[in-house]
Amino acid sequence: MKDFLTLQFMPCHRRPERSLIVKGKKFPVCYRCMFILIGLFMSIPMAFFTPLFSVIPSFFAAVLMNVPMLIDGFTQKKECRTSNNPLRIGTGFLAGFGLAQFVVASAKAGAFFIVN
Repeated sequence: MKDFLTLQFMPCHRRPERSLIVKGKKFPVCYRCMFILIGLFMSIPMAFFTPLFSVIPSFFAAVLMNVPMLIDGFTQKKECRTSNNPLRIGTGFLAGFGLAQFVVASAKAGAFFIVN
């Protein structure tokens, strides 16, 4: 349970300069990972509404919404440029929201096929 509460299961670098610090306490993951989680948690309220797309289009939307994060991450890794926290927040939320949309569309499609 401790690993879950400290988010140790997340593959994150946990660098202090890229993490939220509140009253001297560092958040256990970086801004990008934090906003991926926030985007994923958007699937909870999204589950009560009709998905924006069906399963196949939502899969492609999820892939497209992850492309900015991948570009940002790989260009940082190759040392082509340095990223900043607002960019990490935007790309992380976009990626998490895209994944949430795909999860909700897939779950609703799966439930539809099970019921019918």
